[in-house]
Amino acid sequence: MLLKRILSSLIGILYIFLMIYFGGWFFKLSVLLVSLILMYEFYHAFIKKGYRPVKWLGYLFLSLIFMLMSFSNMVLHKHIYIIFAGGIAIFGLVMTVLNSAISIKDILVTFFAAFYPGMLILLLIPLALESESDGMSILLLALLVTWSTDIFAYFIGSKFGRKKLCPSISPKKTIAGGIGGLAGSILASLFFYFVFSQSLKLDFKWFHFIIIGFLSGILAQLGDLSASSIKRYCNIKDFGKIMPGHGGLLDRLDSLLFTLPFIYLCSLVF
Repeated sequence: MLLKRILSSLIGILYIFLMIYFGGWFFKLSVLLVSLILMYEFYHAFIKKGYRPVKWLGYLFLSLIFMLMSFSNMVLHKHIYIIFAGGIAIFGLVMTVLNSAISIKDILVTFFAAFYPGMLILLLIPLALESESDGMSILLLALLVTWSTDIFAYFIGSKFGRKKLCPSISPKKTIAGGIGGLAGSILASLFFYFVFSQSLKLDFKWFHFIIIGFLSGILAQLGDLSASSIKRYCNIKDFGKIMPGHGGLLDRLDSLLFTLPFIYLCSLVF
């Protein structure tokens, strides 16, 4: 199992580096593909619970948001996309009137998936491509603190974990693992500072990175626990099987969905 986790992680990391290397539309379309896969996994979790989300409507809604983010400099286009996105939301509600088999809950799940996980992962685009020359570096920071939280929490929790962190949601998570995850995130953030501080144009100081690491570690674990809460509600073990040893993409990226908005906000504030 551990070997499968490592191999699938390496493949994922390799593709991320290709995205960063080529950038531009290859990066954007890759992010869109990932967001659609995440939505697909989310929908199928709720389908197993008995919901009937209108998947094509959610995909269309997210695609319009993607277009809005990709053509943000075109004011006319921006307004058109907002109108279309609002029209899709209205159409979703009208469907509950025209088709009694579709409930309000189905439509709520349909559009919720466009925000979580869909739009949250789309934040990779402005973070990486619209933050001038620092964008890819800040993206690396987001990945480092998130992955370090997961890795440290896993190994320290496995070695020293006794007392459960949140047994009703994720029985394997321990307090020791949670503390280890925080330590890993802080160390990764400080490592980033010492390696990239000279090249960054952002006004970040070393103590900023301690705060960023600490808060990112908390958010990453909340993201993991939130995804576990969804899986428990839907009575599933994993969101998918696309990543052997991990499950679905949403199983692998659940923490990043919570750290991305925070890291992006930090890049805007500082």
